[in-house]
Amino acid sequence: MSAGSPEMLDKRLIDIGGGRQLNMVCIGQGAPTLVFEQALGGTILDWQHIQAELSKTNRTCFYDRAGYGQSPASDQPRTPKNVTDDLHALLRKAGERKPVVLIGHSIGGRYVPYYYERFPKDVAGMVLVDPGFYGQDDLNLSVSEQALFDGLRVKALQKWSNCAAKARSHEMTLEAPQGCFGAKLSYYTRDEAARMLPIYQRPERWETIASEYSHIDEDTGPKKDWGALPLVVLTRTQFPPTPGASDAFNQSVEAVVKRGHAALAARSSRGRNITVPNSNHYMQANQPEPVLAAIRELIAEVKATK
Repeated sequence: MSAGSPEMLDKRLIDIGGGRQLNMVCIGQGAPTLVFEQALGGTILDWQHIQAELSKTNRTCFYDRAGYGQSPASDQPRTPKNVTDDLHALLRKAGERKPVVLIGHSIGGRYVPYYYERFPKDVAGMVLVDPGFYGQDDLNLSVSEQALFDGLRVKALQKWSNCAAKARSHEMTLEAPQGCFGAKLSYYTRDEAARMLPIYQRPERWETIASEYSHIDEDTGPKKDWGALPLVVLTRTQFPPTPGASDAFNQSVEAVVKRGHAALAARSSRGRNITVPNSNHYMQANQPEPVLAAIRELIAEVKATK
């Protein structure tokens, strides 16, 4: 491993009931337990640059949602309700000590608040790492740029369908990834990429991603008062321009994200929205130190409120 603990890639399937299993790896000891939710199409290794330090002081649990990583797929659509039902069953069956701190990135940052509103007694605090949120695509675009934006969605679904087909036909390799797998990501070594390749070669992975993407807006945003819940929302500073879009389009995307993150933080009287300097969407890999600092501060706050 270039970072993190080798155990992150262990396979530990846990029976969650109904004949189903999910893969979850927990490392370290110490309360509160930290539970991580990855991005759309993400992997457990997305967290490797902050895992080792956090596991020195806390129990840290990394899991594959159904259809991801080493978890078998579900025959149910990947709605926010079904995703959070799975996590609730997983933590119960695994016997993990609650309440936990939930840490969610991107779409995982939508599942985390959704989980909290359904199971508030299970959650001691939340860290949302450049999270998605309901309304993030409401950009007030011109007709032409809305068409461009809608086209990007169609292309994403087409890509995932193509990758599923390439996986079924066994055409995807490290040397010929078919546009579906990056063997040279800055946070993967080639050895890690080789170990991760079988995950990308599963057709159900791509079908799961498409299902999550298609159902995510069934989460229509927070509905409950978050009171004084310890909460941190982390926002990136780098917003790569959308190819073919105007400056106004790109500025609108950035403004909507910043407003959305500020609104999430404001839902708790203890909520803080922190902008992480020089960070991109995968800030836990790109700028791990400030992400670590924010999580540690939230852990201290959780301990102080017991």
